[in-house]
Amino acid sequence: MSRPPTSRDLARLAGVSQATVSRVLTNNPKVNAETRARVLQVLKDANYKPNALARAMKTGRTDTIGVFMTRVTSPFHAELLDEIGRVLSSMGQHMILWNIEHDPEEAVAEVLQQRLVDGFLLTSATYDSTLHAMALASGTPTVLLHRGIDGLDCDQVVGDNYQGAYDAGRYLVDHGHTDIGLVTLAPTGNTSRDRDLGFRAALADAGVKIKPGNVVSVDVPHSAGHAAAVKLLSRKKPPTAIYTVTDLLAFGILDGARAVGARVPDDVWVIGFDNTEMAAWEAFDLTSVEQPVHSIVETGIQLLRDRIADPDRPTEVITLPCPLAIRGSTANSH
Repeated sequence: MSRPPTSRDLARLAGVSQATVSRVLTNNPKVNAETRARVLQVLKDANYKPNALARAMKTGRTDTIGVFMTRVTSPFHAELLDEIGRVLSSMGQHMILWNIEHDPEEAVAEVLQQRLVDGFLLTSATYDSTLHAMALASGTPTVLLHRGIDGLDCDQVVGDNYQGAYDAGRYLVDHGHTDIGLVTLAPTGNTSRDRDLGFRAALADAGVKIKPGNVVSVDVPHSAGHAAAVKLLSRKKPPTAIYTVTDLLAFGILDGARAVGARVPDDVWVIGFDNTEMAAWEAFDLTSVEQPVHSIVETGIQLLRDRIADPDRPTEVITLPCPLAIRGSTANSH
């Protein structure tokens, strides 16, 4: 057959009606197992690829999920994106990625209204962003992953950033540190805020005060962590430990410590947050609070599938534990 087979051709080859072929293509449970197997074999022999647009017009589904992300080159976001792609692929779903760092708001608003996808995963929600509000207003099923918005009536799956940061603070105090540096970010969302507040709470509960001069608020890049380390460790009496709210900043702190001749962990302990794959590399050997990427993604995508199937179901906010992964940057003390 020189042209691609049509559903009529396939029905004739399988000895069934076109309606039955359509039911098999849309996974309709009314088709008995023997007929389904016969039709599927014909589809396989004919190397039939159903037209996605035609299927979408019939079913109202595109089998495609839209993912909004920023800073896709950072170690954590790269791992998050890879995991989203892996899980969606395993479910037979496709992904369209929008890097909102570079897309103007008007372009994003247009995308939201075009109904190109069955649902949205938002990984970079912030207090001042209107993206989550626009996504919800579009009527398309939406789940926030990794970063949540307090009080928002929307499905959300996040790590327990507060408890993870609290445990990191207690770990340092329990190992005798009282002169501690905190390298933090301006809180644009509840993720960075809770990673800061949880750590401060742990120290306060242990009766340890953070010196104002030991708190450095920075921007996101590795270079910011490097500069913060140089600032803190060049002092006459530098802190004996530094905690920071992302691994990327922690990598910068480790490199900054080397630049001023401070030995990790002999002179200063360093703790990051995210437990990215790079944290375990020998060059960094970084103690880090784990962001449970696999569980966040699997749980979030299941929530989205549930929302697509039942748009009126109650919203859920799911918080997953963030355990501390201890490595050589804190002397491997357990």
